[in-house]
Amino acid sequence: MPSHSLGDMQRALVDEFPELADELADDADRPYMQLGHLARFTQKAKGAADWSTYDRCISFAGRFFSNAAPELEGAFRVAYLEHLDFDGVRGPDAWKRLTPPLQAAWKSVTAENARRTALPHKRPR
Repeated sequence: MPSHSLGDMQRALVDEFPELADELADDADRPYMQLGHLARFTQKAKGAADWSTYDRCISFAGRFFSNAAPELEGAFRVAYLEHLDFDGVRGPDAWKRLTPPLQAAWKSVTAENARRTALPHKRPR
């Protein structure tokens, strides 16, 4: 099965989320920023308990992440998954809606971020 590219994701994002058209057009040449818009949109849906919209976002992410080319997978990790949270009263419901590959990737991203912040930093001389 062929891998999804950044360009594939960008074309589908515009088609599937017309409500983000202005933001996506402003960042047409910056796919990481476009995924950031999707992350904020996903979080907003979670906050409003708009599970229909949230599920559309997660379905989109799951579909493209599960068969992503390496560059697209990296973009999802940095610009999308890293910005999702599962805190608050809606967190458990939101978590259950993630696909297992997205759950695993989110855990990996957050563990890596925690490891980075725990590293001792050298003091300037």
